[in-house]
Amino acid sequence: MPSGLWLYRAIMKSLEKLYLFAEARVKYPDDHTILGVEIDEDLQDMSRKELCAYIEANTPGEGSFWALDSTTKIRFGCQMMRAGLHPRLEEGA
Repeated sequence: MPSGLWLYRAIMKSLEKLYLFAEARVKYPDDHTILGVEIDEDLQDMSRKELCAYIEANTPGEGSFWALDSTTKIRFGCQMMRAGLHPRLEEGA
């Protein structure tokens, strides 16, 4: 690992833990629809941790979704959408 890179990773992990601590105490609005997509009621009721566990249990591949960095999770979600959840993405819309 390049010199100093470990420090950035340590800072990011510390901020992630702080974010998770704060996020657990925030009440989010009802997410019945997000960006025009209706959200199933069971997903609306899940916590962040439960949502990540659901994704981890229902996606291909090996490893832990929960352990991925945030940007890697987003990239994974984009690839899953591109793979068939929303054909409009392929049309450039």
